Amino acid sequence: MNDPTINIQSLLKNLYHEDAGEVRQSLEEIGRVGKGNREAMKALQEFLGKEQRTHLRILAAQTISKIKDITQSSPKEFKKPGIFQCPGAEKIKRVEIIDVTCPHCHKEGTASVAGFENDFACESCGKMIERDLPESCIEKCPVGMECVGEVRYHKYLNGRKLLK
Repeated sequence: MNDPTINIQSLLKNLYHEDAGEVRQSLEEIGRVGKGNREAMKALQEFLGKEQRTHLRILAAQTISKIKDITQSSPKEFKKPGIFQCPGAEKIKRVEIIDVTCPHCHKEGTASVAGFENDFACESCGKMIERDLPESCIEKCPVGMECVGEVRYHKYLNGRKLLK
């Protein structure tokens, strides 16, 4: 009998393969078999934070939306959003697709960038492009780090300090 957990494990390990085709196949297969798998969700979010190839980041974000287990709550179970679901934190967590012109190779294109990242790799030449990060409420909020997570929080603040 095939254990789906073992299959997911091998697919997750394959996310960091050098060959983009292999990574794409793994992401597509995770999208088919990973519905509701929290470990797969966590691994894909980690992959998004590390991956530099834009087309794979976009595919990973699409895969996350496929496997995310969204259940409809009954009105009795509905709760107001907690303090850790503020709009400022959500903007920092969100992945945006932006238009860019590389200052190195001068090619125009798009980039998929998380709201907390101040630099990303050019799809054409691979060199790093820096961007200005807008001010966010997490800078002043006493629980800002808890809202977005320690890694995102420090990346965001480091990006903001580079601009000052």
